[in-house]
Amino acid sequence: AFEVWVAQGSEARAPPEQLPIVLQVLLSQAHRLRALDLLGRFLDLGPWAVNLALSVGIFPYVLKLLQSSARELRPLLVFIWAKILAVDSSCQQDLVRDQSHKYFLTVLQDPGMLPQHKTWAVFVLANVVQGFRPGQDEAVAGNLISICLNEMEEGDPVLQQWLAICLGRLWDRHEDARWRAARCNAPESLDVLLSSPSPEVRAAAVFALGTFLNSCSERTEHANSLDQTVATKLLQKMLDDGSPLVRRELVVALQWVVLSFMPNFTAVMRELVEED
Repeated sequence: AFEVWVAQGSEARAPPEQLPIVLQVLLSQAHRLRALDLLGRFLDLGPWAVNLALSVGIFPYVLKLLQSSARELRPLLVFIWAKILAVDSSCQQDLVRDQSHKYFLTVLQDPGMLPQHKTWAVFVLANVVQGFRPGQDEAVAGNLISICLNEMEEGDPVLQQWLAICLGRLWDRHEDARWRAARCNAPESLDVLLSSPSPEVRAAAVFALGTFLNSCSERTEHANSLDQTVATKLLQKMLDDGSPLVRRELVVALQWVVLSFMPNFTAVMRELVEED
């Protein structure tokens, strides 16, 4: 009955009476795969469906399923969690508190997963670390930086885009993550993405390098040299990029350079004015 509702249903219709029953069926190992498939199709109908599922108590069920080691459930679970976090990012706290974020680290490293499934997993992780210091700390401890850099070699543009966004959010205003990324040669790996034929991938790489520039609180000679190298490469490669999305991200990224080296920029501008 729920399958029929999903095929015919919409936001304008009465909510499906079977939804709470489907959640109970998730506890049954024999019917779990089909129940997850139907639940995923329901959530795919839109944010209203996600909110409805959360309101009837989906959360503890799908959170508990992250403890399962069954590989056949992984594509369905990462899809469902991607839908949940796209609508309600506050769930990041529950994932980190229960250490359930490690499930998505495992999926991301699973060579048997399709690029699309890995993209959903890294989307979840990107939301776990966004503006959430405990999530950033756990991700750094779980070697998310190295994992993302290794997965960049996959070549799938949507996966590369989200890997770059995830890294940019991970080290945003997190100096420890920034220096760990520097030791892993993350700026060099992102530099390769700046030449991608996909404007979304290039924009994501510029975003990640921008937050890298924004994550240094102690201005040492080494930090200054590293940031100047990154900024110079961004200017050389992206200033004339054909995509307005990329150029917009470049402006955002370069503002951190200006703020960090304001006295230098002021001195140069004064010299230029005096020359004129």
